[in-house]
Amino acid sequence: MIDLSKIHKGMDVMTSDGQRLGAIREVMGHVLFLDDAQAAAGERDVSVPLIWIIGIDDVVHLAKSRDQVQREWQAGAQSTL
Repeated sequence: MIDLSKIHKGMDVMTSDGQRLGAIREVMGHVLFLDDAQAAAGERDVSVPLIWIIGIDDVVHLAKSRDQVQREWQAGAQSTL
């Protein structure tokens, strides 16, 4: 079981393919909001659901690759149009 209490503001979030996605700006409910990732997402607010987390040490590790995450962000952006 993953100890979500280890998550804190400023932690880096890494994708399953070893790429840095961004740093945690805020944890709200079941979602991480990221800084640094806005440029990759067209300057809109970006978030990652906690369900994607597979591990936490000095960084948060996600089960999805950077490409998978970006596809999810794009699908989310299109559904809000």
